[in-house]
Amino acid sequence: MCLMAWALGQDPAAPLWVAANRDEQWDRPTLPLHAWTLPQGGTVWSGRDAQAGGSWLAFGSAGRVAMLTNVRAWPPEPAQDRSRGSLVTAWLSPEDLPTWAEFAHRHDPMAYNGCNVVLGDVLQGRWARLTNRDPGPALADDPATERVGGWWARELPPGVYALSNAALDTPWPKLRRLKSALDQALATPRVDAACCTLLEALRTHVPSADVGQHLESSPYVHLPERRYGTRSSLIARWDRAGTLTLTEWTYASPQGPAAADCADQRRISIDWWGMPTSS
Repeated sequence: MCLMAWALGQDPAAPLWVAANRDEQWDRPTLPLHAWTLPQGGTVWSGRDAQAGGSWLAFGSAGRVAMLTNVRAWPPEPAQDRSRGSLVTAWLSPEDLPTWAEFAHRHDPMAYNGCNVVLGDVLQGRWARLTNRDPGPALADDPATERVGGWWARELPPGVYALSNAALDTPWPKLRRLKSALDQALATPRVDAACCTLLEALRTHVPSADVGQHLESSPYVHLPERRYGTRSSLIARWDRAGTLTLTEWTYASPQGPAAADCADQRRISIDWWGMPTSS
C-alpha cells in the first residue's frame, strides 16, 4: 500500500472515510477484496497478499482497522523474515485485543522492514500511527509523537490525514491531491458524487521520467520497466447506522492508467457486527 487518506469524525453522516491505492509488483500474487478468516478466528474484509498471507488495509469483525505502507529507502533494505502485512492481521485478531501501546510493545520494530502502521479501534474511538523508521526531527520532536516499544508513535485525534511511503502528512504532491479530494468529498452531500471525487483523485496519473518524482507526484503509479505500479484502489465509508461499505477496483496493471475505467469492481456492505452482503 503506497497511498491513503482518511477522515476521522469529520462527516456527521459517516465517522470514517478511507481512500487508498495499493502499489505493488505486478507479479506478486494477490487476492481481491473478500471476506476471509484468520487462523485464530474472526472475519477480515480486505484484499490479501497471497504470497505472505497478510494484508495492507483491512477491517476486522471486532471493529478494528489496520492500514500499512512501506517506508521508502535507498538503497533498498535487505528483506526481513517477518512480513509487514502480518502486523495488519495481528491487530485484527479478536482472540486478544491489545491497546495500540500494548501492540507496539509486543512487536519488535527491528524485525520488520521500514513501515507505517495505522491502528484503529472504532468501538473505543482510538487511533494511532506507528512507524519503525525515524520520522525526522520535525516530527520526532513533535510533543504528539512518543517512543513506545521502540516505535515512533502518535495518537490520532479526529481529523483528516494522509500517508504514503514517508512520514505522516509528508507534503508530497500526491498526498496533497488526495487529501484535498477527501476534503471535497466530505463537503459533498451525495455519497456517489463524493466517491467519484475520491476515485478520480486515486486514478490521477502524473507521468515523469524521474522515478522518484513519479512516486511522489502520481497517485496512480505506472512503472512498466519495473513491472510495478498501482494494483487496486479502495474507498471505505462507515456510516452512523453502523454500515461499512467497501468498494475496491482492481486493475489490469500492465495496460496502464488508460485502462483504469475497465477495472474489476467489488463491493461489500457490512453491518460491522452483523453479516455482510457482497456484489
